[in-house]
Amino acid sequence: MYNELQKRYFKEIKTNQERSEEIKNLTIKIHELELSLQEQKQRIQKLECKQVSWKTSAGSGKRSQIPQGEGASCRSASKKDSWSSEYLELLLKEIKRLKKENEKLSAEKKALKNELAGLDKEFFEEVEDLKRAVQESVKLNNEYEKCLKQISEMYGIPFTAHV
Repeated sequence: MYNELQKRYFKEIKTNQERSEEIKNLTIKIHELELSLQEQKQRIQKLECKQVSWKTSAGSGKRSQIPQGEGASCRSASKKDSWSSEYLELLLKEIKRLKKENEKLSAEKKALKNELAGLDKEFFEEVEDLKRAVQESVKLNNEYEKCLKQISEMYGIPFTAHV
């Protein structure tokens, strides 16, 4: 019973620590993805501004304002724009997934904390008392085993220790 309680207690502590670390890592990852999303939005706005200025200039018939290479870059910018918008959609999906996972882990962490709070100080003292009792029992068992071995050697009986 004691071993089961002790194993469960340490398992819960370890699980709680792992979940806390996982939540911390996910929060950092979400923050990084949000920063990346903001950067991508800024890039899209810059590309859209370039595209709008190109269309405005082309509509007025003033070719001298737009260098020849810039028209080609706007076409490639529209391709990049579609790629970056696809990339942004993927980032948004990843952020949503990570937020859901973060919320799930936060709820689990809260439940574990509540469960841990339900264990009063006397429980932990009892666990420590059981731990000391088990240690003393192990010492006594070792002494009994030594005595039994000596007695069996005295009477010529083969001794096999069961571990």
